[in-house]
Amino acid sequence: MSESMKRSSVQRAEAGSRVKNESCCDKTSMLLVDDEESIRILFEMILSADLPDLHIDLACNGQEALELFSRKHHAILLMDLHMPVMDGRTAFGEIQEMCRERSWQMPSVVFCTGFAPPEPVIKAIEEDETHCLLAKPVSGRCLIEAIRDRL
Repeated sequence: MSESMKRSSVQRAEAGSRVKNESCCDKTSMLLVDDEESIRILFEMILSADLPDLHIDLACNGQEALELFSRKHHAILLMDLHMPVMDGRTAFGEIQEMCRERSWQMPSVVFCTGFAPPEPVIKAIEEDETHCLLAKPVSGRCLIEAIRDRL
């Protein structure tokens, strides 16, 4: 085999491995989405103290979450359901669609709300055990366990 053919084979193999890696979630990162700044700060503090190697990005609504997720492909989304601009349920549907279109692995989504979740969210959790629901107020221990279980 000529030297150029060997290089070409190696380049194709490297390109193939990059494509596979791009479709997987970034297991070192999560996206925390909540419209209440105090909750974002508190949750980030709790999670950073117990999971120091986890990079946490913050978004204040579903639209901002979509923009950040499209650039980073986080492994976990911790998402409030009731937010202005775009709620968590709508953002979840948009993220599912984005993952389908890009052939990306769907991240685990931890929904966190103080209200009864809508039927589509309950159905999503029942159909995929990587998703879950936490009721606010949530203890630090439960929050950490939900995230750690999905890493």
